[in-house]
Amino acid sequence: MECIYQKVSRGEVDLSDETFRISYGFELQELVRSIGKVGLIQPPILQEISPRRYRVVCGFKRVLALGELGYQQFTAALLPEDVRERDAFLINLYENLSQRNLNPIETAITLDKLKKYFSLVETQGDFLPLLGLGKSLPLMRVYESILELEGEIQMGLAVGAITREIVPMLLTFSSHERLILFQFLKRLQLSRSKQVEVVENLSIIKERDAVAVDTILTNEEVEEILSDRKMGLVAQGDRIREYIRKLRYPQLTKAEDDFLEKKNRLELKGIDLIPPPYFEGEEFRIHFSFTTVREYKKKIELLRSIADSEEFKEIVEG
Repeated sequence: MECIYQKVSRGEVDLSDETFRISYGFELQELVRSIGKVGLIQPPILQEISPRRYRVVCGFKRVLALGELGYQQFTAALLPEDVRERDAFLINLYENLSQRNLNPIETAITLDKLKKYFSLVETQGDFLPLLGLGKSLPLMRVYESILELEGEIQMGLAVGAITREIVPMLLTFSSHERLILFQFLKRLQLSRSKQVEVVENLSIIKERDAVAVDTILTNEEVEEILSDRKMGLVAQGDRIREYIRKLRYPQLTKAEDDFLEKKNRLELKGIDLIPPPYFEGEEFRIHFSFTTVREYKKKIELLRSIADSEEFKEIVEG
């Protein structure tokens, strides 16, 4: 397929036509600097939709950058008239995939546009692997649901402020609650796994206790943690995670706190007393390490000394 290269006026390009656009959540500054320094190396590809009226097939960001630099005209590659819309879309898709990984929103946009041109079977077999989704229809559904989220949250996904794994759970909240939760997660900058933990716990608490998310996240204890300037971001996140965990597992966390208090009274230096998982069952474990026989004997003596103590009996026998 040979394109015709010619000068076009920027005003002749209809930027509102996003038929082929999949780019989302990008910054133009670096591209503007590059074009400003060395010029336009790779012309955008356009398609004529009416006399002297064009839409962008590839290079949407390049066209925007040229506008930022004040270009009124630029060289473009014009597709032949007989190129079908579907094939033009694939030109853009393959160019993008050859240069970078798509962010979650771009993947969602791509899947939405593929529906127009291909069957589900074709999309699953030919395009899901290209997008890094294997051939998983459930995963495809998750990405499709991303477009149901508010624009602010979509941008957060695009720039990595929140993880794609929490999308199905976010959709169980109201729009108002989602936006509050998004701002909360964005502020704390939690890791992927911690975001999943927090949102899952909040979802269960909301359903079980019929309480709004903003009520939980504006609690006095949460506000106190967030307003503590001496506490680092990681420490704040861990404290709030623990607070939410206690709301989900009130009995378990109380048992953990009671156990820890009693264990501390035993002063088991270098020895770890491990309770049954979730405090269900009767089997406790002792763990310690040593490097010399003397150190071993010392720890054994410590264990013998606490065997008849009331604190130890209270822990083990209740």
